[in-house]
Amino acid sequence: MSGNLAIVYSTGTDAVAQAFGDAAAGLAADVRVLWVPDDEDHQRRGAHPIAAFDDVRWADGIAFGTPLRDGRPAGALMRFIEGMEPLWISGWLNDKVVTVFTDRPEQIAPDSVLHPIYDVLYRWGAVIVGPRAIELALDARPASSVLKHPSPLPAARLRTAQYRAARLARLAGVLADERHRHERFAL
Repeated sequence: MSGNLAIVYSTGTDAVAQAFGDAAAGLAADVRVLWVPDDEDHQRRGAHPIAAFDDVRWADGIAFGTPLRDGRPAGALMRFIEGMEPLWISGWLNDKVVTVFTDRPEQIAPDSVLHPIYDVLYRWGAVIVGPRAIELALDARPASSVLKHPSPLPAARLRTAQYRAARLARLAGVLADERHRHERFAL
């Protein structure tokens, strides 16, 4: 069995979110690419459905995307994540496999962007899939051809997103299998 993935992104990370979704599609049971609009974008229709708390509860693995623009996470994305307090207090978010990406996933993001998000994820009891140094050394490898949609991303950015999405999907699948096995024995 594979896990379900929710790719939840803020405006400015659309192409990376799509690359995540495409790369994970063959490894996950189901993938939802979802948008959290900024306040000024709320009237604009996004390329993907707007994220809801039920999408996060449904998912075994989650990737949150924020642009690096202001040196901090996107405000709308942080409000969305912090607003899930009732879900994590009730235990629905415990052991979710979660990663965070930016509009430039091939670069190590500043702590000021990642730490506010990771702080909330620690409270959830999430399993954090952080970036690895190998992701930054993927320039020697060709980009995968698993894309359903043409990508405007530079090759290094695309390879990094694909690598992280595959890693998230594999780990979410392992934990989902374990959870389902445990649930069968508990009946």
